Amino acid sequence: MAETAVKDMDEAALADLVHDFFGVPRDLLHPTATFDDLGLDSLALMELMVVLEERSGGELLDRLMDLSPASTLRTAAQVVKDAASAVGTATATPVPTS
Repeated sequence: MAETAVKDMDEAALADLVHDFFGVPRDLLHPTATFDDLGLDSLALMELMVVLEERSGGELLDRLMDLSPASTLRTAAQVVKDAASAVGTATATPVPTS
């Protein structure tokens, strides 16, 4: 299993995380898919944000609050990456990916 640090999150790593935690079929996981397209509501999105914050070792939630079910995986990956960089999680705990 490869690992991606939260600060290096890209669409593929986020897609792996969504697949692993929510069981979303891989064929639905593409950069322009929205969380809504994937069947993830705002509660599921909050769960994902908590997982990302726990794995980053930093306080990301405030910086991730702009994400919504209408956000794409591409947008979300960039927001996560920017948030992690902004809070200085360069040595954060890696997020395991497939």
